[in-house]
Amino acid sequence: MARYATCSRCGCSLDFGEVCDCVQEREERQNYFQKLTEVEKHTGQLKFNFLDMEVSAYERKIAI
Repeated sequence: MARYATCSRCGCSLDFGEVCDCVQEREERQNYFQKLTEVEKHTGQLKFNFLDMEVSAYERKIAI
């Protein structure tokens, strides 16, 4: 009989001994979008900044 575990944070099914990386992925995603966006000082609107971005590890991961 196969043994498996379930992540208590995200509910993902894990193989025996496998560690879930949901917290790390969430932090990577938040950091990526924080770098990609900024708030306009005068209007308070959210502004995307695509020109100053370099390819991050998160982008390489989602592009595959």
